[in-house]
Amino acid sequence: MSEKKIYNILELCLWVLNPLLIILAIYNQAIQPGLFLQWIGKFHPLVLHFPIVFGILISVYFLFFQNRRFPLNTENLLLAINAVLASGVAICGLLLSKQNAYDGDLISFHKWGGIAISLISWGLLYSLNFKITHKKYLAVIFLLIVTGSAHKGAQLTHGVNALSFPEPAEAENKNTTTSHLTLYESAVAPILASKCISCHGADKIKGGLQLNNPENIRKGGKDGNILKGEPNGASLFSERIHMPLNDEKHMPPDGKMQLTSEEMTIISGWLKAGGNFNLKLNELQKEDTLYLLTNKSETAPKQNFIAKNNLPDLKEFNSNYCTTNYLFSGSDEVEVNFFQGAFYNPENLKKLEKIKNGIINLNMQGMPLKKEDLDVIVQFKNIQNLNLNGTKLDITALEVLKSLPNLKTLSICGIEFDEVALNKFLDKAKFAELNVWTRNGTQKQLQKLILKYPAIRIVVGDNLEDQVMKISNPTIEQDSLIIPNHVDIKLKHLLKGVVIRYTTDGSDPDSIKSPEYKENFRLSQNTVLKIKAYRTGWKSSDIVQRTYYKSEIHPDSIFLLSQPDPKHRGNGSKTLIDYDLGENNRYTDKWLGYQNSNMDLVIGFNQIKPLNSVYFNAYVETGAEIFPIASIAAQGSNDGKLFKRIADTKFPLAQKNDPSGAKTFTCDFPKGTAYKFYKFSVSNVKKMPVWKGDRKGKAAWIFVDEIFLN
Repeated sequence: MSEKKIYNILELCLWVLNPLLIILAIYNQAIQPGLFLQWIGKFHPLVLHFPIVFGILISVYFLFFQNRRFPLNTENLLLAINAVLASGVAICGLLLSKQNAYDGDLISFHKWGGIAISLISWGLLYSLNFKITHKKYLAVIFLLIVTGSAHKGAQLTHGVNALSFPEPAEAENKNTTTSHLTLYESAVAPILASKCISCHGADKIKGGLQLNNPENIRKGGKDGNILKGEPNGASLFSERIHMPLNDEKHMPPDGKMQLTSEEMTIISGWLKAGGNFNLKLNELQKEDTLYLLTNKSETAPKQNFIAKNNLPDLKEFNSNYCTTNYLFSGSDEVEVNFFQGAFYNPENLKKLEKIKNGIINLNMQGMPLKKEDLDVIVQFKNIQNLNLNGTKLDITALEVLKSLPNLKTLSICGIEFDEVALNKFLDKAKFAELNVWTRNGTQKQLQKLILKYPAIRIVVGDNLEDQVMKISNPTIEQDSLIIPNHVDIKLKHLLKGVVIRYTTDGSDPDSIKSPEYKENFRLSQNTVLKIKAYRTGWKSSDIVQRTYYKSEIHPDSIFLLSQPDPKHRGNGSKTLIDYDLGENNRYTDKWLGYQNSNMDLVIGFNQIKPLNSVYFNAYVETGAEIFPIASIAAQGSNDGKLFKRIADTKFPLAQKNDPSGAKTFTCDFPKGTAYKFYKFSVSNVKKMPVWKGDRKGKAAWIFVDEIFLN
């Protein structure tokens, strides 16, 4: 076959491959390739080196050898072969990217770089008649894109530091084993750092698995928990490291630095001990193999792998005149509010030094502060919002606050200053917003400073409102939100003389009609509880709301027929019946997330069980594309094979300004419904509405964390 005929065939292939590549790139999010196409995607790393080498050689040829050119037919053939290879590799790469092996911006950069290489390679076929100068420009652009895309590909395969200059090894004291270190910190974490994190770290998450800290290790990956196996069986982690090197599932994969025999013994011993992150070295016998190997272990230099301790109890920092609270459940960020300046005690501020790294918001409004108090406050290096309204400090004393690296908003209403003093204070200040009010400064002077410091938003006004202050929120001292039979509710406020009012019908409490809390009360049905604090001469608190769920029946078994997205797997099917709610935080690992399929599940009982209704607790945040459940279809069966329709319940579509948070979706059954098995299909919104902009028409997420049966 002649060169000309081969060229014509290759050119025809390009007119098929490149339009296909463009379609795959544009609709990449919506495409779900089957197993065969996923297998085809695995040829991407096998073939990609050919177009990289071809591309570099072609660029060199265009730059330096235009005076000694190949015959035209040979040039055409070589360029066509390069273009077909580049298109094939790019298509395989797009298919490979659908396997959820990689996260982050690296995959996006590499993907579009590969598409650009393919399209430019196609265009090179028609550039042979360009002027030599134009060819050189094209060659330089092509060479840069090939190099950049190949670099990002190397980082995806070998980690972000793949091409970084090696750092000199630091001398390490071999006698670092101390009684307070855990086995994980001393031996396991350094092995993971040197042998595993390049593929299972923050920048690259193959198989949905991260091994960079205890929290992520406990979560596991797309294949589930890696620390625990079946009864009397090895864990998934242990299985993978002991597989033959030529097995595709062996870890680390062939070509990567392998575990030494001692490292495998340490990992295996730790896993046999239950994968315990809290097991300390001084709890091991001195003749224990793990203890001996850990002492002599010379793995990679230890990084900061200290497991995060439980969050400290804030009770010791609370009083009638100071409240400290975490911003939300599970957060380590703290908000502090001081009240009633006449009773201010500097010792309460000094006590906060114990939690200084966690304080984000600090309200000292109306407190008679001195310079010594500011010396304490500047130790709170993570503080973002600081309220010093009405503290009667001198503005020159506030200079020390400019050293706070994370301060964003500072309020100093009521602190006197003149133009010169405020100008000096604003010079080299790093905060983004300053709230001021003064009797001495004129609007003209302040306007000059507003123009001089455009990076700082200076808000002018009197927000003291005659010294009327807002009461901090009351608390509900009842942790569980689940009602098996009943729960007794206890409400509390640290400030004396406060009246707490509440509602249980979903309406907002008011200061007159709503019941006043005087003693504990009992809830026995699904209830939305709202509470609010009032005190004469103060602004009322914000409304505190909790939803309580009645759950009379616990199933004997539960199975997920469709699997959640690998990034939102929760604890599998147990997530739905563990009575552990994600509440109003979508970032916890307590949600099962579905986007590309319905959530299908079956619950079973050992004997026929009548049910009246089922409640699905779901999280809604339309800004994050997490929409309400669209519908719930329920079926029943007594043999687990033949199911009969029970009910189909549809729910209204979300509106643009709907509030975010956890919501309950109820499916009621006809009277007399009784089966051994109940099957549910919980559907998401398949096409988001027009107000979602460029995401309209895409499938929305549903997040579910619990079902309640009654």
